Amino acid sequence: MSEYPSMPTRLWRRRPWQTSSLMRVSDRVEALVWLFAVIVMLVAVPVAGAAGTAGYTAAASRIRVENATKVAVPATITTKPVRIVTVDAYGSTTERFDATVRWDQNDRSGTTTSEVPDKSAPGDAVRVWLDGNGKVTTPPVRPINAANSGIGIGTTVLAVIWSGAALLGYGTGSLMRIRRYAALDREWRGMSRPVGQDS
Repeated sequence: MSEYPSMPTRLWRRRPWQTSSLMRVSDRVEALVWLFAVIVMLVAVPVAGAAGTAGYTAAASRIRVENATKVAVPATITTKPVRIVTVDAYGSTTERFDATVRWDQNDRSGTTTSEVPDKSAPGDAVRVWLDGNGKVTTPPVRPINAANSGIGIGTTVLAVIWSGAALLGYGTGSLMRIRRYAALDREWRGMSRPVGQDS
């Protein structure tokens, strides 16, 4: 008793240029589409790499420019910190403490509500970040965020292309199967006439 052919053998036998007369036109079309899909998936790897690199470069440049204008200034807490609890969609809770803080920088002063350590009290010193116009801004973004952005873009491009290629292959296979089953059904109906009837 012979063994069932291995996967590489079965794939090789389904190549579109197979000369076997047992291979139907629909089989050849399906094999061609899958061959095209595999080529697209392989080409997608360097394309996704290039997209990720471009995304990283743009994000790193943007972060560098934004961080260059940010300045840390000393500030003083002027009110008692208020505990704020937030609940996300999954039921997890996070808490932070906000208080009004005041700062003086280059003969300019201002106040804002800022997150402070949980055991802070009025009069304690904290740090506030200002942009180039002297307005309150977020702390500098870490450079690792640029790498995360590049990885995210590259992964997304790769996933979209691979999903599209796989859907093309499976969609073509399903369509070819429907056509084959319809042809077999017609042939079966033609062969199953009642005895004694020729048409």
